[in-house]
Amino acid sequence: LPLARSPYGLPTPLDGAASALVRPYLAAHEREAEEAALQQRRRLALVLAADFGVDLDRHLIGAQEVAA
Repeated sequence: LPLARSPYGLPTPLDGAASALVRPYLAAHEREAEEAALQQRRRLALVLAADFGVDLDRHLIGAQEVAA
C-alpha cells in the first residue's frame, strides 16, 4: 500500500483563495463596505464643490461619460 501523505509535506503551499469554504456573507460585507466608502468619497466631493467651489472632475465623483 502507498504511504499516506500529509498535506503539510507538500512542496507547494495550499491556495486558500481557491477554496470553496469562503463564507458568502463575509464577501457580501466586504462589497458593501467598499460601496459605502465610494459613496462617502462622492458625498465629500459634492460637499466640497457646493460649499467651497472646488472644481470636480468626472473621475473624482465616478460619473460616466455621456455620448453627445
